[in-house]
Amino acid sequence: MTSVWVDEASNLLAGAALRIALGSGFLRLTLRSEPPGPAPVGTVPTMTWRPRPRPGVLDFVLALALTLASQTEIWAPQLVPGVGEVVGSRPVLAVTTLGMTLPLVLRRALPIGVLVAVFGSATVQDWLTTPTEGLPTLAALLVAAYSSSAYSVPARAPASAAVLVVAVAALGRSSGDAAFMAVVFGSAWLTGLVVGQRSGQLLRVSGDNRDLSQRLSEATALLSEAERRQSTGAPAPAPGELAGLTRREVDVARAVATGMSNAEIAAHLVISEWTVKTHVASILRKLGLRDRTQVVVAAYESGLVRPAPRTERS
Repeated sequence: MTSVWVDEASNLLAGAALRIALGSGFLRLTLRSEPPGPAPVGTVPTMTWRPRPRPGVLDFVLALALTLASQTEIWAPQLVPGVGEVVGSRPVLAVTTLGMTLPLVLRRALPIGVLVAVFGSATVQDWLTTPTEGLPTLAALLVAAYSSSAYSVPARAPASAAVLVVAVAALGRSSGDAAFMAVVFGSAWLTGLVVGQRSGQLLRVSGDNRDLSQRLSEATALLSEAERRQSTGAPAPAPGELAGLTRREVDVARAVATGMSNAEIAAHLVISEWTVKTHVASILRKLGLRDRTQVVVAAYESGLVRPAPRTERS
């Protein structure tokens, strides 16, 4: 609902500015064609909010801390309170534990791959030797389960859940152990899923707020220009082919002209589908068009979109 209120408020203010400026006859606006390529000097490019799945400092610190703690439990258990003597093979434990902690560096970039690597190493360790009873390996498993749903796209959530179910079945030595691990790791996975969805909603709202700020600035500039021309009596600029659109509306018009649907435009510009519909309605109103087909024609005639060169057949 927040994005709906944002769009309604910005459209009302922008529309009022255009009606005052154009209705007074002291300001006429034209659409500036912006073909693909670098923006002219002095212009601010359209900004979109996209999560960058790159390893961060926190990921390196987390992986390093868990690696050091788990290796200390293996090679020097007397230094760790509450940890008994190592029963299993220390070389096997060291190698498999590294496979459980080091991949966490990539938990944002490859969440499902990290889940497979971490739980796969834990399964191999359980098959080959007796695991340690420390907390670092358990923490690594929890972080992997959480990250697999928090940093994956929603369409891949079932895949990460399926991997987790198979891993729990492989690790559980009895039905009681499997049920306990299912509750613990399932809770971490579900928490990551909820956090990931909320983060996506916050990113969309942040993008809508940036769009609102830009559109309000443009509307304020239009009002100031109209008042200046009205007070000085300056002649209005020559009319152009199209009325003025905001930068985001230009992006939407260009996407419509390329044949994208509302859902595809929303995914491309990282905004909500309702925001796309609002932009399309605003474009039709400002340009005096009836439907999307006329938007396509206007975009090509104005040079906003250029036909792709034809390839010669041999």
